[in-house]
Amino acid sequence: MKQRIITGTIFAALVMVVLFLSHTWVYPTVILLLCVVGASEMLRCVGVWKEPLLSVPGMVYAAACPFLAMEYRYGVLMAATMAYLFIMLFMLVFAHERVNTERVCTAYTMIVYITICFVCLIRLRYVTTETGMDTGRMVGQYIYLLVFIAAWVTDTFAYFTGVFFGKHKLCPKISPKKTIEGSVGGIVFCVLAFLLYGFVVSRLFPLEPNYLGLAIVGLVMSVLSQVGDLLASVIKRTYGIKDYGKLFPGHGGVLDRFDSVLLLAPFLLALVEDAQFLQLIFQVAAQ
Repeated sequence: MKQRIITGTIFAALVMVVLFLSHTWVYPTVILLLCVVGASEMLRCVGVWKEPLLSVPGMVYAAACPFLAMEYRYGVLMAATMAYLFIMLFMLVFAHERVNTERVCTAYTMIVYITICFVCLIRLRYVTTETGMDTGRMVGQYIYLLVFIAAWVTDTFAYFTGVFFGKHKLCPKISPKKTIEGSVGGIVFCVLAFLLYGFVVSRLFPLEPNYLGLAIVGLVMSVLSQVGDLLASVIKRTYGIKDYGKLFPGHGGVLDRFDSVLLLAPFLLALVEDAQFLQLIFQVAAQ
């Protein structure tokens, strides 16, 4: 427990530093590194890390896509995803005696999932009030934080609510310690955190929050956060591991710490990429 607390404190401090420097190259670079480490953890989990024909394309894809996102090369990013797919299909057809079909399919699906979600975290930081990167006013610096708020508020308060009030198991075969009461507690506190964040932001920056919209989005993102957490648990149980890695002593690896973050990024990006949907949560105040 002591090690877990120390690691958690250091991790939280590092996260705050990275978020504070998110307007610099530090934020996308850290996301790129997390993506690469997360991809390596997944390849080890599904048992294909020692198969160069499978692991090398996955690692190249995981390293290239965040870089392409930093350069705003989204067309090339799509091409890279298709190229990775063709390579995996090629392996299934011409090297089927050497590879396990289930593991190949799982590896491809999860590597694309992990990579695209981290790419969305980069893209969220640079969302504007209009479609496109070079038009409108930058609001991403206020939007992307919602992903981390939703994930970590839900996770924290779901845990404490479950400890004190939990009686009914949520998914006992996947995650025996999670309870329905804890899940509901995480959702409630996530919604409250979104409302508080909207209030604070409106007092510090020229933004007008839509509190009803924030509450709805907070509820949905809290649910998705827990789904992402359970998805990571399903993969771990399927392949018989406890943690994805040991990067964070007492907490596991990158995927153990960011499992509930990943699924939120593409959802929120899809929502705010359209200027009309962006107004569901924030409007830029007239100056």
